[in-house]
Amino acid sequence: MSDREHESLTPETRIDNSPPPPSRKPPSSVETPEFLVALRSSQLVPAEKLEAIIAPWAEATGPIAKDLVDALVAKAGLTTWQYGFLRKGKYKGFFLGKYKLLGLLGAGGMGSVYLAEHTTLGQKVAIKVLPEKSVEKSSFLERFQREAMSAARLNHPNISRAYDLDQAGKIHFMVMEYVEGTDLYARVKQQGSFGVYEAVDCIRQAALGLDYAHAEGFVHRDIKPANLMLNDRGMLKILDLGLALPPEEDDVTSLTQRHRERVLGTADYLAPEQSRNSHLADRRSDIYSLGCTLYYLLVGRPPFHTGKASERIRAHRELPPPNPLDLRPDLPPEIVEICLRMMEKHPEARPQTAGEIAEALATWQTNNPAPSSRRPANPRRPAKRPPVRRSGTTPEPTLASRPHAVRSGSFASDGDHGAGETSGIGLGNAAGPGRSGISTSDIALGTSPLP
Repeated sequence: MSDREHESLTPETRIDNSPPPPSRKPPSSVETPEFLVALRSSQLVPAEKLEAIIAPWAEATGPIAKDLVDALVAKAGLTTWQYGFLRKGKYKGFFLGKYKLLGLLGAGGMGSVYLAEHTTLGQKVAIKVLPEKSVEKSSFLERFQREAMSAARLNHPNISRAYDLDQAGKIHFMVMEYVEGTDLYARVKQQGSFGVYEAVDCIRQAALGLDYAHAEGFVHRDIKPANLMLNDRGMLKILDLGLALPPEEDDVTSLTQRHRERVLGTADYLAPEQSRNSHLADRRSDIYSLGCTLYYLLVGRPPFHTGKASERIRAHRELPPPNPLDLRPDLPPEIVEICLRMMEKHPEARPQTAGEIAEALATWQTNNPAPSSRRPANPRRPAKRPPVRRSGTTPEPTLASRPHAVRSGSFASDGDHGAGETSGIGLGNAAGPGRSGISTSDIALGTSPLP
């Protein structure tokens, strides 16, 4: 796997989000009569409407005419993905319950994600389907169900929603919010590092969503650029709650404990304490991962980006991150200070709540207005609420009350926090009719319809 953004330690397989290599030979295609038979059998278009559209080609033979395809696209809404199967004579697998599948947004070890449309309401949604072969495996089905329940319980503008969890025969699926946009990992790969103002606003919005989730008792455990989706209006959504630790989970009910899944997350963004035991991760582990994400947005690479996954995890535990000012000297020192404090090795040395981060970044935005007149999305501050604590944690001073020197060419901290101690909905680059706010843990493109 070439992209380590997708190298994960989760039970499922993390898959590269880059397009597949081109086929060595073009796919086979049926001729017009067989194509029309498949089209009628698919029931993608009501019979009366379909016959009116295809009337000029009803007796046609030979290859499928481009004008016929264009008419089906313009008048019946046929998608490229659907046509790709129909032209091979395949007509099954286009419906799942009351939803018509429009395109495959991606597929990974934890399932496939489809863009779909409600057959009655016409609402576009994203549908995540668990592979049949995974239903009996380890924690896959239970984790899939918990992801849907977690997403349904959290109602915040910066968190992608789940609408339904259902089963059709042997197929388990969840219906989720469709967010048209690009995940932050794909955005950096396409365009390079973010501008400071946009990076700050993305992390501020993510912090608002996390602050809400943490207050509800959830810990995400897989915050990273690929799980943050940015739409065209500048609104950010947190994706993929498949690894989220719900508030009711304890040592007895924990999937992590019962299935001996000691380490969950993604190596490039994994907090030191989470890499030792993922079940012990708390809200401050998400804050560490969010700090690594801010680092990635600002400099275009994770803080520790070389070596094997085990070597990068060890670096997260033992080494200070390279100072972002050495890689990008124009960065505001205040933002670098916040970023480095979020990545402190010891949880107690970090900001203790995501709300503190959102507040600090909002204050910086107020004091340093962006050159553009466009206002950032969702410019509200976090609601005041008591922080959620896990056993053994204590509140810490806010960002403003903890001085932290940031100097170009060096990393300064309050002290040595055990540096030598040693001990996993975004498919921003996927093809298809649109892009989804659903992530199946870093999905690759696929071409298979439902069975």
